[in-house]
Amino acid sequence: MEQKPAAASQPVDAGQFKIGMRTLAGAVNIITSFHAGHRYGMTATAVCSATAEPPTVLVCINKLATTHGAVSKSKVFCVNVLRTENWELSTTFSGGQTGDARFRNGNWVKLATGSPVLVDALVSFDCRVVKTVAHGTHTVFLGQVEQILIGQKGKPLLYSDGQYAKLASLTLGEPLPEGLDYWGF
Repeated sequence: MEQKPAAASQPVDAGQFKIGMRTLAGAVNIITSFHAGHRYGMTATAVCSATAEPPTVLVCINKLATTHGAVSKSKVFCVNVLRTENWELSTTFSGGQTGDARFRNGNWVKLATGSPVLVDALVSFDCRVVKTVAHGTHTVFLGQVEQILIGQKGKPLLYSDGQYAKLASLTLGEPLPEGLDYWGF
């Protein structure tokens, strides 16, 4: 049976898209960089692994963010994956403070690239930019991991629907909360 092509749909409204994206839970990270003697940093959830060979992560950074300029020029960044206890740092790096004042809290060191590394993070991936893709308001930076610092154990800080959240573990065989389907994992 032949299928007819779907009627042309209307473009997705940016506001509607943002509402939909807010429902995604994401790990909260602080992306840092070092350029011309200055430290830069911002809170981000648009981070993921790209490939294990070679070890590469990607971050999406708004072109208007000062950290974007630092990463673009220095070609280095660090992804610091936050623990639930780091929620105040997340707030600081998402606009609570500006410039080097953001680094007054937390234990910060440097690894291979010179980007600030948060010792108290779950893990930090110190990266050199190997590729960039500009798209719309953001740039996707692919960073090959030069060094990793495994930090303190804990639960990841999550962000969903405009608020912080923490991970709750389920035991195998434990009934799932009402409304969740069982996928056999």
